[in-house]
Amino acid sequence: MNPSMLRIRLTNAILIILLLSACGVPATTAVPVTSTVTPIPPTITATATITPTATPADTSTPSPLLHLCKLPEAAHHRDIGLGFPRYATRMVSTGTVRAKVIFVDFSDAPANETPEQVFSRISPGAPDFYRAVSYNRLNLELEPHFAWLRMSKPSTEYMFERGLSFDLHKAYVQEAITLADGEVDFSDVQAVYVMANPEATAISYGPGFTPVDKSFGIPVDGNTITNGATSGFDLKDWGFLWLNHEAGHTLGLVDLYSYENTSNYDNIYRFAGNFSLMWYIAGKAPEPLAYERWLLGWIDDDQIICQPTGEETTTLSAIEKEGGIKAVIVPTGPTSAVIVESRRALGYDSNIIKPGSLVYSIDTSISTGQGPIRVFPMKDNDPYRDQSPLAVGESVTVGNVTITVTDASADGDTVQVTVAE
Repeated sequence: MNPSMLRIRLTNAILIILLLSACGVPATTAVPVTSTVTPIPPTITATATITPTATPADTSTPSPLLHLCKLPEAAHHRDIGLGFPRYATRMVSTGTVRAKVIFVDFSDAPANETPEQVFSRISPGAPDFYRAVSYNRLNLELEPHFAWLRMSKPSTEYMFERGLSFDLHKAYVQEAITLADGEVDFSDVQAVYVMANPEATAISYGPGFTPVDKSFGIPVDGNTITNGATSGFDLKDWGFLWLNHEAGHTLGLVDLYSYENTSNYDNIYRFAGNFSLMWYIAGKAPEPLAYERWLLGWIDDDQIICQPTGEETTTLSAIEKEGGIKAVIVPTGPTSAVIVESRRALGYDSNIIKPGSLVYSIDTSISTGQGPIRVFPMKDNDPYRDQSPLAVGESVTVGNVTITVTDASADGDTVQVTVAE
């Protein structure tokens, strides 16, 4: 999605009332952050090869404190959020997800490419990404209908601009599905992706389609479509990661970039910079955060250390590699926590600037686009947070939580986490 565009939001009266009621939820009070730096870079082995393997047998026992770290959803959007459990309307996050892909063009923007050429922009890239970052737990099956379907209006009349309403977006998806329905069976699919002619500049960006429940979905062939996305001109910039980002919303994940001051890229990405494609699609470290993977069921409970108090030393396995402990989570309030994970220049993160221990806060009461996740330390001269991962000897304090890296290897980091009384 074009980073200058805001996420599509429902504008019906029911949701407005719900969102207004959510305004009474206070955002987390800003916490002081201090850091000390004595860089001793860890030894790393960089490779871009993706070779997911089977998940090892689970032989450990989850922490009895884990319920303190499974933060509840508190932003009350009803469609996307970072709290447990995920919204039931969103598509399943493990196993096989079948999705139809249909192709549309317009009288003022007829397609010059074949549907197969457009499809190659997202496949096999998008399914391969999900298989790798889910450790083989999510298999996205894209089923294309290779025919151009001519929409009834010129592209300029579909109003894909800032502030596009849910109703207009739904009508666009509905028309495309209706055009395809004579030749496509939608009875047993979880998502529909509508690919527009990439040269149709009026369809400027490609948002996700995430109705809050079936009553807002699209009935077809005895099924109700409640998950999907539509591509736009920005597909040419983002490539297959466009689909992974928008499908991330259909999995229930939120936007991690800022909706404010969208003309300033440094401002847009100030919360988490290059980390997670839900933040920056073209970032240097697009693999999902440990917390996102845990929420989606790609990381097991026994791979999370929940540490509400005290001082503990934990060895973290790099998030790009399968197996091992993936995060230490310190709950700091009913809806908030501080998290540390290990990032390496591996897999889709092969272009990461500085490997190390990534520290971030989360607050599930903060809305999408407002900074529910923030990477620390935040330095004014590092808007993309490239230097935020901690090397051996470096530490950061967020509120009453201090994280210090005591050792590192190509496989991960050893961190000391101290929670002050």
